[in-house]
Amino acid sequence: MTIFAIANSSALFSSVVFAQNIVNSNTSQTSSNSSSASSTNTKQDTIPTAESVYQSQSMILPPSVRTFIWYVVNEAHENSANERHKYVSDNNPIYIPTNLVVPQGTAITFLDADAPWDTPHPHTINIMDSSGNMVYTTGKMDYTNSSTPKVLPAGKYSVMDSKYTWMKGNITVSSNQKSTGNLAVGGFYAPTNQVANNKDNDGGVHSGWLDYYKTEFPKNGFKILTEHNFHYATCKYCPGGFWPDQKTADHTLLIYSTDQPISVALAKLAKMVWNNVYI
Repeated sequence: MTIFAIANSSALFSSVVFAQNIVNSNTSQTSSNSSSASSTNTKQDTIPTAESVYQSQSMILPPSVRTFIWYVVNEAHENSANERHKYVSDNNPIYIPTNLVVPQGTAITFLDADAPWDTPHPHTINIMDSSGNMVYTTGKMDYTNSSTPKVLPAGKYSVMDSKYTWMKGNITVSSNQKSTGNLAVGGFYAPTNQVANNKDNDGGVHSGWLDYYKTEFPKNGFKILTEHNFHYATCKYCPGGFWPDQKTADHTLLIYSTDQPISVALAKLAKMVWNNVYI
């Protein structure tokens, strides 16, 4: 099952990179039709929708993005071979997204939303180049922590947690586009509906769910660009069919942006991650 998932992920990533090459090839040609050129530029500046990110498990980012905030999903530490039923979803269960394509000059930072109750499981995520050399590490990240933003040279890279080796992803830094904007963009999971029990195992109250974040994101200087609702209940022995730490089987993927300084944005996101009800 794991081999099949990895094979599918690799095939999907290859198709994403192929699609990116087609876009780059087409948009590099000079068009005599101003309407066509305008349409192409609009397409290039489009940030993928939450639905497309969910379905494809991939994001191809436009030059308007200066920093991408790569979200580490709750329960990402659970073994994909035999504990997939504990995930938020079987689409982008480890990172949002699994596969990423960015222009040159786009910085990458990781945000740890993998909650610690009952046992802490900090993450150290490494990025390796095509020769297997480590070119970046987040260092130890505890819950709600983020890593120092990193700009990578053009090329293809693999992503893996140093301890939980099934936590894999892929990144391509395009050689044909350069970041020219100032947006920070990322994804975020939230319960679609308010849950009956919003306390963690230590008694802490976590208010986060979709309507809560629809208020909190704008209040904190973020724009929710798109949303996608989905249902994931595959735990055969769990009440309601979902792993109880997730509190629900109904979730929403949010794609957001902000033009705040990245240090300010990450500090605010840390609080919103803690307020999430996923524990």
